Amino acid sequence: MRKIIYGTAIAGLLAGIAYAADPMATITARQDYYKSLGGVMKPMAGLAKSFDAEAAKAEAVKLEAILATDVAPLYAPGTSDAEFPGKTRAMAKIWENGEDVGAKGKAMHEVGAEVIAAANAGDAAAFGAAFGKLGGTCKSCHDAYRVPE
Repeated sequence: MRKIIYGTAIAGLLAGIAYAADPMATITARQDYYKSLGGVMKPMAGLAKSFDAEAAKAEAVKLEAILATDVAPLYAPGTSDAEFPGKTRAMAKIWENGEDVGAKGKAMHEVGAEVIAAANAGDAAAFGAAFGKLGGTCKSCHDAYRVPE
């Protein structure tokens, strides 16, 4: 049931902006998507340190729904920090390096699947290791394509 709720909420968010002509609406939707991802990462970080199989399974449901979202509409050209300084931290070079950005996104999804599988198996060691790799995939993209704070 939770999977349906999270998936529906994210799908609704994206459906609302998929055809939006307002670049700020796209930026806001992109930021909301990554806030939701961060909202799952935070409790998972705690679970990587102090594993609880049922809690890990619950968070895995959320992660799976988030990773099932097509983020392509959130990366409309003209929605970078170059056009909206101070409103977004997405660097303009994202749109210049599509192949690398795609590879980083694919890596995030692959490792996310490992986190989900480990959570569903109740394997604390595999969960911790996969979660660490997932954080690394996020960091690699942030380091390359996000304006530092």
